[in-house]
Parts: sequence; C-alpha cells; structure tokens
Amino acid sequence: MYNWIMELWNFRGKQESITDALQLSLPEHAVISVVGAGGKTSLIFAWARELAAAGKTVVITTTTHMYRPGRMEENGIKIVAADDPERPDKLMSPSAEELESLRETADVVLIEADGSRRMPLKWPAEHEPVIPDYTDVTVCVAGLSALGQRTADVVYNAAELPERLAREIVDMNMMHAVISSRNGGQKGVRGEFRVFLNQVDDDIDRLASAYRLQQILGVMGIQSAWGSLRAEEPKIAIVMEAAGDSRRFGSNKLLHVMDDGRPMIASVLDAVRGIEAYKKILVTQYDEVASLAADMEIVMNDRPDLGISRSMQLGLEAGGDADAFMFCVCDQPGLSSDTLQKLIEAYKKGTAGIVSLAWQGKMYNPKIFSSRYKEELMRLSGDTGGRQIIAAHPDDILLVEAESEDEVTDIDSL
Repeated sequence: MYNWIMELWNFRGKQESITDALQLSLPEHAVISVVGAGGKTSLIFAWARELAAAGKTVVITTTTHMYRPGRMEENGIKIVAADDPERPDKLMSPSAEELESLRETADVVLIEADGSRRMPLKWPAEHEPVIPDYTDVTVCVAGLSALGQRTADVVYNAAELPERLAREIVDMNMMHAVISSRNGGQKGVRGEFRVFLNQVDDDIDRLASAYRLQQILGVMGIQSAWGSLRAEEPKIAIVMEAAGDSRRFGSNKLLHVMDDGRPMIASVLDAVRGIEAYKKILVTQYDEVASLAADMEIVMNDRPDLGISRSMQLGLEAGGDADAFMFCVCDQPGLSSDTLQKLIEAYKKGTAGIVSLAWQGKMYNPKIFSSRYKEELMRLSGDTGGRQIIAAHPDDILLVEAESEDEVTDIDSL
C-alpha cells in the first residue's frame, strides 16, 4: 500500500530484517504466534511482507480476533480467518482443523494469538493468550510508549496484575517483569521465545531504555530485539462533493438551515475542519456554498449535468500527487470528525485500498480510495460514483462501522 518505516536493532547493532533482528532460523513450514501488546499487527504485516519478498509463501491468521483487512498487495501472502457475526469489522479464528492445516500450505504461518485493545503493554487474562501447541516461535511484543505512563491507562488488564508487579507508573523494572513472567509475556509459550520491544520511534530515551531492557532480559536468557515499525504517513486528500442540483426544500438543500442553526453543508465542512489532511477540496457549482469554505481549496464544477463522476474527477485532479482520496457527500450532517479520523486511521493500516464507512455491515459514504485506483476513477461517467471500482475489487475493501445510524443518514427529506 505504502512504504513501511522499519528501524531494527539487537545487541549486535542495527539489523536489516525482523528475522535477523530476532536471531531466528525458521524451520520449514514455520508457525509463529505473536502475543503481547503495542504493535502485534504492525509486526505481523511487516514481517509477512519481508518474508514474501524473500520468496516465502505466508499465511496470516488469528486464534482470537483481528481487524478485518483487505487484500494484501504482494504475491505470496494470504489471510485466512472466519467472519465475526457480531463485529463486521473483525475476523475470528478459523476452525481448529483448518488452522492446523495452514502450515502444510505455507512456508510461514503468522498468528495473531492475543488481543490488547491497542494498549502498549499487557497482562494476560486467565483465558489468554491462545497459542497453538504446534507453534515453532512465540514472539511477545511490548510497546515502549508505556514507560512513564499511568499503569491503569496503558496496561491491558492492569487490575489483574499481581501485587509484586503493581506500580502506579510503568517503569523498566515493571516492564521487564511483566514481559518475562511465566504468567505474563511468557504465559503459554510454545517453541522458541523472543521479545520485540516496539515503539522506539525517534525517542532517544526509549532507545536507551530498550538497550537496557535487552540487557536485563539477556541475563534471564531471553533474546530480544527492539525498534520502530510504522507505516509511512500517506497523503490523503479529502474531496467534498457539493455540486448536485438538489432543490428538495424549495431551495438549495445544502444551504437548508438545520435545527442547530447552521446550513446543512456546514456540518460536513466543520467535521472536515476537525481533522488533518494533505488537501481539503470542495467541488461545487454554487458561489454561496464556496463562500462557506474560504479556508479550503475550491473547485468550481461547470458541468454538474455530467453527474457525480465529474465532481470526483475534478477532485482527483486537484488532489494531485495524493496517495489516497476520501470522497464525502455534503448532505450527511451527522458525520463527525472522530468518524472521519477513524476512516483515515483504518486506511493507514495499509491492509486495504478501499475503506468505507458502514452501518451494520452495509457500505455508506465517505469512502477512501488508494491512488492506484485513480485511473479507473477518471474513466467513470454519469452518476455511478465509485460503485464500479468497488464491485471490481471486493477483496480490497475494509469496512469501518459508524458510531450511529445518524452518521450515515443522507438527508433527502425532513
């Protein structure tokens, strides 16, 4: 999708690959279970790309739950998981029989074997983690962003920490104790055990802490690596489509005054103002609508009769070298900045080229399209929007559930 920024070290110095940093010699048909917190998914996807680039066939799966990814671009990578009937945005473990059979069809199986609700450090609950007996390597991930933070805020299941480990603030002693404990980071370990200390980023204090932690873990016979795994920030242009000939309320619908005293379009404009983006582009045929967005790039649509595709294409042209384009219609006054940010964060995971807001599993606007679909979007005509592209690429779509039905409601009547 876009480049990963990877900086990796172990006691030997800077390393070029995750496999080398963790000092692993993977067996044939290797099964790797990743547990802990603070970047499991990032590690798994970065590692899958690394292994695929080396000619390996890779399967990504889970024994618990994982967020639903879209298509993996690179050849040699497959995602195998079951639909979660209660969470359309998540996947769950395949059957035990299917899970075990995966190692026969792949050079490497990478398993997300734990959950942490995106916290950087974890103390497992009684039923966690879920590590298959046939695992060859177990990797515990810990996020260094937890250091110096309130335990209750950054440790998943902090209330269950044993008294000897409990601290109000996470320090290095607590972190290495949590990671090395047989009831913590080493709980249920199968095969070789490794630790990856993530989220060093550009913080010199975290880098020093990682070096010290690996020394402590090394004394305990635990091999570790540390570094930063993050996707390069994509440049996302937001295109707001406000050029339709809508006169449902006896005047321009977008200027209709809502109960909060604002014109309808102001709700969407304010939601977009609440987030950061590479470009914010309003496509309209109305001078009065354009006057409400003086802080944004305005593109006048002189041929609204050509349909939605014309507005999309004007927005694509104005977006220039953007890596992705978010298309918003301007008659969804329930949209919030938080929801738009959720869509952007979902795209940043790098697992899907099309990200769509959804309600109960059904797609709605806004939608984000990777720039690799730009040429296809530029060939559209009429009022088809992006439906043709979505239909042609069903395996490259990630759905993000809205917080409420109000957010996806298109105001056509009052």
